[in-house]
Formats: sequence, structure tokens, C-alpha cells
Amino acid sequence: MPATLDQISALSHASMDGALAGRAALSVVTSSETGVVLGAFQRLGDAAGARVRRVSGGPALRVAPGTLHVVLALRSCDALTPCEPAQLLNRYVRPLLRALTRHAALAHYFGREWISVLHRPAAFVGFAHDAESGRAAFEAFVAVHEPLWESARASFAGKEPASLGALSGRDLDAEALCGAIRSAYAGAYGELDGHAAAAPAPLAAIEPAWTARVPEAIGEVCAGRDATGMLRVGGEFMASRTAIAALEARLAQLGALCTHDAHDAHDAHDAIAQAIDDALGSDSALFGVRDSGSIRDAIARATK
Repeated sequence: MPATLDQISALSHASMDGALAGRAALSVVTSSETGVVLGAFQRLGDAAGARVRRVSGGPALRVAPGTLHVVLALRSCDALTPCEPAQLLNRYVRPLLRALTRHAALAHYFGREWISVLHRPAAFVGFAHDAESGRAAFEAFVAVHEPLWESARASFAGKEPASLGALSGRDLDAEALCGAIRSAYAGAYGELDGHAAAAPAPLAAIEPAWTARVPEAIGEVCAGRDATGMLRVGGEFMASRTAIAALEARLAQLGALCTHDAHDAHDAHDAIAQAIDDALGSDSALFGVRDSGSIRDAIARATK
């Protein structure tokens, strides 16, 4: 079923915040439009031409007509298979890999934010998670006719992004591929209902640029104040949204210690590090950040 970018954003956010009758629900649609979709923790200025935001973290994606959007809504991480928050990508990507391999070309997942098809980045995979409600979502965008990225990223290890059509050498039918993906998930977990769309996530008309950016495994970790003056943490990583909210709340409690007025830089460093450790507890997930010190450094730079 073709869907506008607003509809894709709405389906994305419904996976975490919409009604869910059973243990899980699956939506697979094709895009009818061209535009940029922001990751959950990015800001409007992070990508030129951004139209909407999705529920999963990670970098901005360029969607085109025929691009596939897949989102699996889960009542809990282990709703369909044994799974911890940190395993969401590895566990729920498997039916998608089988569908792409069978109907396009050999597909693998190597623990990053992209699916490798014939050794080229041809699809994005991401997750969302809420430690308080237990809700989770697995989300993917599949490049059928045009690549999702206009150029290579550091996490691609020198590999140029491509589309399934270019890699397979065939004019693929996006709607047929949607059916194949639905069948693959039904084969793995049984028939899954669809889920109703929620409202698309609005993009702020005015959003200050990040004050600090620190390179990390799959992109930047960023920090900076929002239009109200509250210190925010974001970027191209993926994380439990409750963990990021808890971290920002803790930074607000620290108040003056996290400003240039702090008398003791060592105390500020330790307080920020402790806030990060407390927020990113064992019930949360963080992906794309090799060292939490990157988050600390971004926060520290943003408060100087």
C-alpha cells in the first residue's frame, strides 16, 4: 500500500504509542513520496529537507517512491521471541533478511544500523524502546529503487550505499516485496495484525542547532539547549527513550553544576558521568555508542 511521508511517520509512532490489541502488530508499506525522514533523537537542522520524524533512532534517511517501510510494534521486547532490549535489532531483523534474500539478493546483518545486500548498504534498521511501559518497536526502511543515503557514512566502512534493484539487476516490484516481507514475519511468528496510524510527529518550527557534536560508531552524539533553555542530548545513536528522558531530567536537576559557572570542573565531570550511568541502566538499550564518555564529552562541551 503506498503511503505519504506523513502516513509513514504516523505508522512509525503508532508502533510505540498507538493501541495494540495483541502481543505484536506489523505494518509494511511503500512510500509514495520523496523526502527526508529524521531519526528520533535528531534536530531539524541535522538534515536538509527533513519532512517528518520516525520513532526509531539513527541517522536521517532519504526516502523515495517505492522505498519500503517496515515497523513491528511489540508489547514487550520478548513478545514474539526471547529478547532483551539490546537484542531488538539482531532478533527481529531475521525474517526481513530471509525475505530480501529470497526475492532480491543475498542479505546479511552485521550488527550495525544497516543491512548488507551483496556487501552494500541497502536498508536501514532501527529500534525504539520504552523501559517504563515495556513497549518496543523494530523499524526498517528498504531501498528498492533509490539508495537511502546520498553518500557513504563512516559506519559503512567504505562501502557505497545502493538500492535492491541496482544490486539484483532487476526491476523489482515494491508491492510484491511488501507481501514477501509480511509472509516472512508470519512464517516466523504467526499472522500479525496491522496497527492503526497515530499522528505524525511534528517538526519544531524553531529548533536551535546542537552546541556540541562528538563522532561515534554510527554517527554523532550531540548536546545543546532547546528553545526553552533545557539541556538536551541527541544525535544519530539509538536508545531507550526513557533513558534519554531520564538523563535530561537529571541534567536539569544538576543545574548550575552543568554550566560554565561551575566552580569545580572535576565535580561537574563526575556528576555528568554518574547521571549517564544512572540513566542508561540495565533495563535500557543504547546502540551506536562505543563509549558513554562520548555522551559525557558532548554534554560537557555544550555547557561550557
